[in-house]
Amino acid sequence: MWKKILVIMLVVIAITACGKKAPQQDDAIVKTEERFFPVPSFIDLFATLDYLQRADYDNVIPEEYNTKINDVYNASFYLGTLTADAIIATKARNKTKLTSIAHAMIDYSKMIGINEEVLKLADELMLLIQEDKWEDLQVSLDKYKNEIERSLYETHQFDLMTLVQAGGWTEGLYCMTEFIIQNYQTDTSKLLNQKGIVDNLVRNLNQMENKELYNEPWFKSLVTGYDKIFSIIKVKNKETFTNEEVEDLRRISKGIKSGFNF
Repeated sequence: MWKKILVIMLVVIAITACGKKAPQQDDAIVKTEERFFPVPSFIDLFATLDYLQRADYDNVIPEEYNTKINDVYNASFYLGTLTADAIIATKARNKTKLTSIAHAMIDYSKMIGINEEVLKLADELMLLIQEDKWEDLQVSLDKYKNEIERSLYETHQFDLMTLVQAGGWTEGLYCMTEFIIQNYQTDTSKLLNQKGIVDNLVRNLNQMENKELYNEPWFKSLVTGYDKIFSIIKVKNKETFTNEEVEDLRRISKGIKSGFNF
């Protein structure tokens, strides 16, 4: 009798233990394996364009920035564009524009719920701007961008993280094509050969948790635009792009930005 009771108790314990572990395993798969989040460094991307002058960088970034976005999804995309423009502003040595960009980045970071530890980096940014420490600023801005993405990832705000990265890459792509077109050289177009980044963005944009986004005109334009970008970039063994292809990438990325009405 005691043997039977002992066997029954062991079976119950085993079933209970398995029942507790299963949700954790499923949860881990959903949150860590369905989407990939590449983190390109704008410092590295723009470093290959060392022939550009400060005025070249200054010409591609806006004079003013939108401070009245009240939707977290649009704000996330816009925050991403700001992270790219901030690096370019340091290349331009434009203190006025960089200050405006930094203030907007901080405001939209707060709006989308970035944690306080990350926001503390904003004080460092503002101090470096005031002290004209341009090289240190590039490193600090890249760190700030990475920490924004890390904060969103750790809090499972994957849709917002996807939009931050889409915004950053869209602005980065647009600016790079502008630079390349100014003085087109086949070898320089290699800078646009970022198949892995674009592939992952396309995948992530098609796995958004908020399905209502797919009904939004701006989001439809974003998804369609990245499908077109990927169709140009994804060609196997293709490392360089013709002047016409660079023009197409510039037009598509500009169209994506226009869809947001910023």
